[in-house]
Amino acid sequence: MAESFSKQDVRSLMKFQFLQGKKPPDMFRELQQVLGKCAPTEQTVRKWYRLFAEGRESVEDNDRSGRPMTATNETVVKKVQELLDDDRRRTCEELAEDVGVSVGSVHTILTERLHLQKKFCKWVPHLLTGEQKMQRTVASSSHLRRFHREGEDFLSRIVAGDETWVYSWDPETKAQSAEWLPAHSPRPQKAIRKQGAMKIMHVMFFDSQGILLNWAVPQGTTVNGTTTSGFCRRSCAQQYERSALICWNLA
Repeated sequence: MAESFSKQDVRSLMKFQFLQGKKPPDMFRELQQVLGKCAPTEQTVRKWYRLFAEGRESVEDNDRSGRPMTATNETVVKKVQELLDDDRRRTCEELAEDVGVSVGSVHTILTERLHLQKKFCKWVPHLLTGEQKMQRTVASSSHLRRFHREGEDFLSRIVAGDETWVYSWDPETKAQSAEWLPAHSPRPQKAIRKQGAMKIMHVMFFDSQGILLNWAVPQGTTVNGTTTSGFCRRSCAQQYERSALICWNLA
């Protein structure tokens, strides 16, 4: 049924939602439930919400005077560039609707006129400060020197620990965070962790053979040296022999 809705039909639905006093997030969610894959993007919903709030009544496309605009002329190219300067995550479909040309023309402008590529964010553990990067460089250099002196035995004695949040929902995908950037520019970065409403902290210790301990921290528990070492000591009596390495390192 959703496939029979025209562009004007969808805009009429958005206008009806606007008149009901609904906000863009609620409008977008309801349209997804009704139209499924045919629903407009959230950015399109926000655009039409803004237009209705500014007093627009018509759901039809604006009239274009004069000769049809050449799809890739300088005016169109400049408009696409301005839209990307505002938000580099815009899709070809969104740009095509805003500019008034075909999706294929937008793709041609992006790749052949502006020489842009869609680049995905590069996952990094943290967005570190300069001082934090220096500390990691010093520690890594120290470990490397010990490895050159002691060989493989040094690696087998390393026990590492870390903590991470486990979320009850999927974070933004790499495709959703992709941006249109110059071909030779570096990929954008984003931190792997992202705060969510429902989450559980896990503290894990591991060596060269795999995970030694995994602690699902009870809610309300403060994670510090005392609570972590206490958990490790209790677990040593229940875990296999390798777990003793943690207790020795935390003692």
